[in-house]
Amino acid sequence: MHMQKRFRLSWAITLAFTIAVLSGLLILTRDLGITNDTFKNGVVQAQELDATTDAALDGAHQLPPAAEAARQGLPEVVGVIDSLTRANQVLGTLSDQLGTLGTTLTEADAPLAGTISAGRGAGGEAGAAVVPLGGIAATLDDANVNAQALGQKLDETLTLSQTIDQKLRVALLLPKVGN
Repeated sequence: MHMQKRFRLSWAITLAFTIAVLSGLLILTRDLGITNDTFKNGVVQAQELDATTDAALDGAHQLPPAAEAARQGLPEVVGVIDSLTRANQVLGTLSDQLGTLGTTLTEADAPLAGTISAGRGAGGEAGAAVVPLGGIAATLDDANVNAQALGQKLDETLTLSQTIDQKLRVALLLPKVGN
């Protein structure tokens, strides 16, 4: 019987080793599967990194032409700013001229009221209307002078607005740099 126990023991040991080896192979296979998936994921990420790097390098190659275009467009931008500054000055002068015209028209109000009042009186008071009419004539002469000056300022404003329009159209043709 001793031999039979040994035989059973050797079968038990063989079976235990076989189970241990099979368990080890299953664990190793599972670990190899995980390692394989991890490696595939790493390859995909490396490809994405390569594509991102290529896109970044392509963008970096486009920076010098964009910088050159911006440098070439800078005089136009300075010209637009200069035109805007001059337009601001002309508009300030125009505002002053309009203020003077408003004051002149306000001053013409009283002589006109006097003329209307004198016209109601009849022929005897016609002589009294001479002074207000002289004031009105002088006021209207001032208004005419102011209107001529205003016309010149409006012509300058039109010219400047056309210059600004042309320069802005050129500035719109420049490439967009940055975000």
